[in-house]
Amino acid sequence: MKFRSTDPLLTAAKVVVALLIALSIFVMVMLTIGLGAIFTVERSDLLAKLASAGAPQYAYWMVALVIAMLIGLFWHAFQFLRDLWSIIASVDAGDPFRPANADLLNRMGWTVLGAYITALLIALQAAWLEQFDPLDSIDADVNIDLGAGGLLLMLTLFILARVFRHGAAMREDLEGTV
Repeated sequence: MKFRSTDPLLTAAKVVVALLIALSIFVMVMLTIGLGAIFTVERSDLLAKLASAGAPQYAYWMVALVIAMLIGLFWHAFQFLRDLWSIIASVDAGDPFRPANADLLNRMGWTVLGAYITALLIALQAAWLEQFDPLDSIDADVNIDLGAGGLLLMLTLFILARVFRHGAAMREDLEGTV
């Protein structure tokens, strides 16, 4: 049962997800360039700013770690969106209830959990670093929302993975009896 949908919702979802994938790649590239910059051309300037703020010497490495973890956070977003793209494609093809989609939904749930933990660690590190920059001289602002929405999304994805797995098994049983 293969068909191509002309559903405007699926078309819109494909466009939005494709744009978000491109944006996540762009942000990861820019953050990687920024990380490279603080290890090279901006190293002395950042060290001087941190020292003048009274930060310990390892604060430099904490800044680098925050940027690296931000890259990881956007990697989680990229992974999530890539899996969502695959599910949208299977729905568009007319075959959403298959074990592969259950696996994708399960992986998306774990990806959300990983992103949530990464965001929590970034927020903790950024809060610690903020004490050394009361005048905002470093020009960095990290604001991460750690609301319950991410946790609810994770639970929903895990439940949907089970629903899809059960639906795929029921379809296989039905096809076997016909």
